[in-house]
Amino acid sequence: MDASWIDEVAKSAPQTRILREPHQIRRFTTGIRFGQGSALVVFEPASLLDFWHVLKACIAADCIVICQAANTGITGGSTPDGDDYPGGLVIISTTRLSRLRVIRGGEQVVCLPGATLHELERTLRPYGREPHSVIGSSCFGASVVGGVGLSVALLMASLAPAVPA
Repeated sequence: MDASWIDEVAKSAPQTRILREPHQIRRFTTGIRFGQGSALVVFEPASLLDFWHVLKACIAADCIVICQAANTGITGGSTPDGDDYPGGLVIISTTRLSRLRVIRGGEQVVCLPGATLHELERTLRPYGREPHSVIGSSCFGASVVGGVGLSVALLMASLAPAVPA
């Protein structure tokens, strides 16, 4: 596969870290709890605009993309599962996109995709509030996005009708 498009990403998103070597990308392609596979490249964009440039290039190159937050393995969807992805697999790590912004006097928080539950908990404390997932925030580094995914999955499981065996 021609990888020249990766060099073009470096030009359009110059603040993005681009990791290609197996020893550099191993922590992104191996889940802490489960999941392991390979990736062509790992991108770590520094801004939402860089994220957009990276994603646009991945789509144009017809790659499969995993957007990865903290890779704690809590939700299990952030690591490759094997090595047979048609067109190749790319990981976009969102850990550098970690800003939080409190709005409406602490009633709401805008979290970028790399924001952690620990940071959210710390940010909300002065407002007398807690994050949506106290369980997830006990795992240092777990992302807000992963916590939302876990909370939704647990809610859906509790609402699902029992299936007879």
